[in-house]
Amino acid sequence: MRKAARWQATPKIVRLLGIPTKPKRKLKTEEHDAQVELFRDHIRPRLVEGVVVFAIPNGGHRAKREAIKIKEEGGEPGVPDIFAIHLGQVYFLEMKKAKGGRVSRDQRAMMARLTAAGAICAVAKGLDEAVRQLEAWGLLECAVATGAEEMAA
Repeated sequence: MRKAARWQATPKIVRLLGIPTKPKRKLKTEEHDAQVELFRDHIRPRLVEGVVVFAIPNGGHRAKREAIKIKEEGGEPGVPDIFAIHLGQVYFLEMKKAKGGRVSRDQRAMMARLTAAGAICAVAKGLDEAVRQLEAWGLLECAVATGAEEMAA
């Protein structure tokens, strides 16, 4: 004797009937959050005039079909997270978690290729290292200390 299959509502039926569902939890990672903060609090307000900088959204997990499309369009594994160019010099910055972040084999190989082609590449573990690296490259204006920071110094 065969067991009866239990009926399961499809997402469309759930929406139409207004059946309450668990809210989807927004996935966040330390690396993602640090990069968002880097652009919001440092790059956008402090970027030196003439510098062009943007994120390269290669990382993360995606559907197989999407990964195939990206590869067909010329996407390469291991490309660093952030691209910058200033006065003809190209810079790449790879963001990692402050603790435990590791550079993959593809990332090491790509950074070697980029360096051989004349780019300057670095890996930053966490937000503070990323800010210091961009400042060392001369891509960010000096930070303006707040009153509290001046008193502490």
